[in-house]
Amino acid sequence: MLALVCVFALTPAADPKPTPNPRQVAEGYVAAALAGQFDDAVKLAEEGKSPAKPESAKKLKELIAAKSLGLPTVLISDKRGYAMAVSDPIGLPEKAPAGADRRCLIFTLKKTKDGKWVLKDIDLSTVDKAETLVKELKTRDPDAKPIPATKS
Repeated sequence: MLALVCVFALTPAADPKPTPNPRQVAEGYVAAALAGQFDDAVKLAEEGKSPAKPESAKKLKELIAAKSLGLPTVLISDKRGYAMAVSDPIGLPEKAPAGADRRCLIFTLKKTKDGKWVLKDIDLSTVDKAETLVKELKTRDPDAKPIPATKS
């Protein structure tokens, strides 16, 4: 009589790398662009959109002209698959009327069908307009919640 014995080795599955949240995607794009790693930046953007072009990442680096940029406000609406990040105000290099020389960058992100967050667009806005956009998002998407910055 022939006996067939199967032995299964149960090993814990390796934890898959967690999917970056919208804050991590926006911060990653900014960090890569400011470091001159434009190819890394565009990998975080939606294919076919402006941020997915290396030229856009280069323009961002030129506009900011700093080593870092804070994103104090990041809101996510899981229900709609939409997120928005607002930068600290930046000074514009060219001459502008009094009070108009400070702008915020607005990063819009979307969740893809496979659950990955990608950068969809980057807009330059006045500080007042950025505050209005945040209020509108909270009104339009009551489930919108902040993603706090991680402590470094």
